Amino acid sequence: MDSPSEPSLLDAIEQGRGQRGRKAPQAWSRHRAQLLTAAYQGMARFRIAGAFGLSQGQVGTLCEEACDAVLRGGAVSNAADSVCATRWRGWCARGDTDACHRLERT
Repeated sequence: MDSPSEPSLLDAIEQGRGQRGRKAPQAWSRHRAQLLTAAYQGMARFRIAGAFGLSQGQVGTLCEEACDAVLRGGAVSNAADSVCATRWRGWCARGDTDACHRLERT
């Protein structure tokens, strides 16, 4: 599925991508931004999985990677803050200081 993504999500993911997706960096970021955009728009994980031809576990993994990229890149994105906050709370509870600081700013 080639759906549009929220521009701020794509920018935030790309900024924090680092060396991930080296062979096809734009595709790596775009795919994850599309998934986060669907979640941001309120689509349930099982529907996202069906729309993108993925398992629910794959959706979870890809969204975790996207939220990690956003967190590590530090870009401002209200959409990312909304979609990733629950994950970041869990990471903060496990001692991730970057996640804690990001949550404090939002």
